[in-house]
Amino acid sequence: MQRYASALLPLLAIAANAEDHAEDHADANKRDWPPASTSVAWWPNPPFVTLSSESGPVSAHRTHHHWTTSFSNIPSYTYTSPPGYSSGAPTPTAYPNSTSPASPTPTGNDTLPACKKIQYDFPPGQGGNAERAEAVKEAYLYAWNAYREYANGMDELQPLNSSGVNNWYGWGVTPVDAIDTAIVMNLTDVVQEQLAFIQKINFDTTTYGPVEIFDTSIRYLGGLIAAYDLLKSGQFPNTYDQAQVSALLSQAVSLADKIAFGFNSPTGLASTNVAFNNNTPVFGTYTVEATNTTYNSTNTASTGTFILEWFRLSDLTGNETYRELTERAESYLVNPSPAPVYPGLVGTQFNVDNGDMLTFDGGWEAGVDSFLEYLIKTYQYQVTATTTQYKDFWLQAAQSTIESIALHPYGFPDLTFLTELDVNGSLTWSADDFSCFAGGNFLLGSKLLDMPELADLGVAVTDGCHQTYNTTLTGLGPIAWRWYNESNQAYDPLDDNDSPERKLAAKYGYFIPEGDENWSSRPEPIESIFYAHRITGDPIWQEYAWEIFLAINETARNDIAFATVNNVNMPFGGTMSNNLDS
Repeated sequence: MQRYASALLPLLAIAANAEDHAEDHADANKRDWPPASTSVAWWPNPPFVTLSSESGPVSAHRTHHHWTTSFSNIPSYTYTSPPGYSSGAPTPTAYPNSTSPASPTPTGNDTLPACKKIQYDFPPGQGGNAERAEAVKEAYLYAWNAYREYANGMDELQPLNSSGVNNWYGWGVTPVDAIDTAIVMNLTDVVQEQLAFIQKINFDTTTYGPVEIFDTSIRYLGGLIAAYDLLKSGQFPNTYDQAQVSALLSQAVSLADKIAFGFNSPTGLASTNVAFNNNTPVFGTYTVEATNTTYNSTNTASTGTFILEWFRLSDLTGNETYRELTERAESYLVNPSPAPVYPGLVGTQFNVDNGDMLTFDGGWEAGVDSFLEYLIKTYQYQVTATTTQYKDFWLQAAQSTIESIALHPYGFPDLTFLTELDVNGSLTWSADDFSCFAGGNFLLGSKLLDMPELADLGVAVTDGCHQTYNTTLTGLGPIAWRWYNESNQAYDPLDDNDSPERKLAAKYGYFIPEGDENWSSRPEPIESIFYAHRITGDPIWQEYAWEIFLAINETARNDIAFATVNNVNMPFGGTMSNNLDS
């Protein structure tokens, strides 16, 4: 999960418990800020503290337990190949086939499998803040109303020149990606408008070239299925046109039946793109620098981030093809060959022709992140022999993390970052914003699997990512950062002699490389703060989330909507970029 509305959803959930449904915003079309109806003593000066040069080194923001150096009772991992999925199996039958019609008949199975309770039991009257929740809703409406005014029906708003752009195939990604947030916020007028729009989308065609199926699945398909399940759950108002609600599922089927052609590879690993005009996969490539050999390849996160939505779509429709296609692709990732340097921490590139892993750049960063994320979440969704294997593989990755890549910067023993590996599997002492989801992922696993030692790691990782927000001039975090290792050395020798980087690292534990200073409304750090609050019950996480929200309003908000901030360590963010992710 990486978009603006997705960033607002955990902020709202932290501000007010999900069961506390406020009334619809009275002035949905009002664009004034701050909202006159609420106390805004905090505006425009957010309460986060920009530390002065005299204040000394920054320590971790809160005292937390140091994790064990190794987990106990981790099951041994032996891959068991599902029938027909072994590396020596014949080429997968092309999609569609006689057992998987392109237009399956819905089964009407709206019932979600029972899930284990993981959330903290907040005492009555605690854990929420109605005033803050209204402020978060106002921010959503501020952006949504700008989209309606300047980009209605297009994919995304361009917030600097008040225009729209079709950068996600012209189907209107913003209303599809944002509807689940509107449902949770109880913005019934907005939901009604979005439902009417979604019903009319034609996913069979696009004039914008081959379709990149990973983002299309998580943004469009994920948005459709999430909205459908929320409205069918009984937990939110559903007085809408039921034909439009049903269209959420039928549209998901229409889109999935086009994306599915991407699995027509020699191995069943997903292609990067699909040409919708002729239903053929379009493969990406990767060149191994050492040998100058180019392979047809797929990105690990891309091919490994279908299982949750597609398992659910299979259950909703009764069409097992969706599950089988994604299980087959996943089978290569959870049985990597050659083996990664650290068990479970697979690289970012796989050969679609024979299933081999091409790189050893493992970790929790972009390129592999959501593959690991979905393993434990799919196990939470439904416990089967296959998903149990996913859980066990995820535990291998968690074990390798705690033993090898959860590191402390030089001089900061209480600060924890998860390092990326390079293509050879070496530590790089660097991380990106995407990897910040891992803290919440560990916290989820800790409750799901009754492993409190995982919670200690999750809290530490989440606190480390918060450090990259709380210590910048704007209170927003960069897209990536680096640090000096226990020997006070950098991965890139040029960083060893960079005086400003040295000074920043001495003060804050990390430094921001040139080109990585931007904040792009990625939700991962806030997502983990949400998990930390809702699992531990500690109110400090609620305050962290609120500070970030205030920083967003202070720096990323303009007279139109919100925009990318180009430098988190410059006054007012330096400049903005003309984009607002859905």
